[in-house]
Amino acid sequence: MGRVYLATDPELGRQIAIKVLRLDAAGNARDAYIARFRNEARAAARLQHPNVVTLHDTGIDATLGPYLVYEYVSGQTLRARINDGKLDARAVVALARGVGAALDAMHAAGIIHRDVKPDNILIAPDGAVKVTDFGIARVSDVQLTRDGQFLGTPAYASPEAITRGVYTARGDQFSLAAVLYESLCGIRPFPGDDAVAVSYAVANDVPPPPSKWVKDLPALVDQCFERALSKKANDRFLSSSEFAATLAAAFRGSAQVSAVATAPLVRRHQHGGAVPAPVEGDKAKGQTQEIKPGSPSAQPSPKLNASSIAIVSVVLVAAVALSFVRWKDNATADNSDRANRVEPRAAQPAPGAQANAPSNGTSTTAPARGRVRTPRPR
Repeated sequence: MGRVYLATDPELGRQIAIKVLRLDAAGNARDAYIARFRNEARAAARLQHPNVVTLHDTGIDATLGPYLVYEYVSGQTLRARINDGKLDARAVVALARGVGAALDAMHAAGIIHRDVKPDNILIAPDGAVKVTDFGIARVSDVQLTRDGQFLGTPAYASPEAITRGVYTARGDQFSLAAVLYESLCGIRPFPGDDAVAVSYAVANDVPPPPSKWVKDLPALVDQCFERALSKKANDRFLSSSEFAATLAAAFRGSAQVSAVATAPLVRRHQHGGAVPAPVEGDKAKGQTQEIKPGSPSAQPSPKLNASSIAIVSVVLVAAVALSFVRWKDNATADNSDRANRVEPRAAQPAPGAQANAPSNGTSTTAPARGRVRTPRPR
């Protein structure tokens, strides 16, 4: 799409990198180049980050045509560095932290890089890492590609980008993991020279763990790459920086990193993410829908092991037995009270007493329990 020249700023006396558009393209290709060139200018202008190449100026020259003026980063590309030999653990961690921070800054600005690869990562002599080339970056308010269209380099693209043309922040994270895998192992996770074969491998094959190529590598490092290179985007880390931090801890052999590297998907509910869930209905088999955090369906389903089931069963049986005993005791008490209770009835005159009521005013009506009280003479 363009060429890059090393130049000198006559005003400030500093070296700069000038990217110009190819003018030999014709027709629709030239129009597409111009659109992408402008898109790169917008993307680069939004970013001010120490791990992203800084855009100084842009414009159109009568001779050169459209141009972009970037800061000049001396040193070499990561591709050239890998060609010199594999990177050690310390260099890989530094690379992961730098690129991870740059990608998170892009994603926060609404930019998806879509072409993270060794050729687009610069390493300065002091070890500083710089991400460059936003030619095919997706900017949130700019639409340059149709949905489902693939852009990028198959060897480093995510499975969803290759199969469905879907680009997300976790797709950039997948690309970063592929870059770090190659930097550490000296071989791409999905090797091959044929683009079709490589694309198939990215979409379907599981790469060997890095420990196959690097001796005495902690098992936790394998777990980190397994998660970041997962075929499902929701199974990857929450961010590229989290992946970098977890990988750094894994190289140190930290036991605590295992919980992060193999964390279940429910972690995303705590960080504002969403996970796929089956769609109800016979016609929706195989489909998924997005469940928002905080909804009833988004809550994790508890899983009971054998011991938990046994404890719950014992508690339920005890509760039922106690309820039955209480019910039986109450029933016995009610029957006993009913047997001792006599319905009120008219009092019968005592033997030898007259049937009519005495004239002294004393009542001869029987009490509630049926006992007859004889008047006591005053």
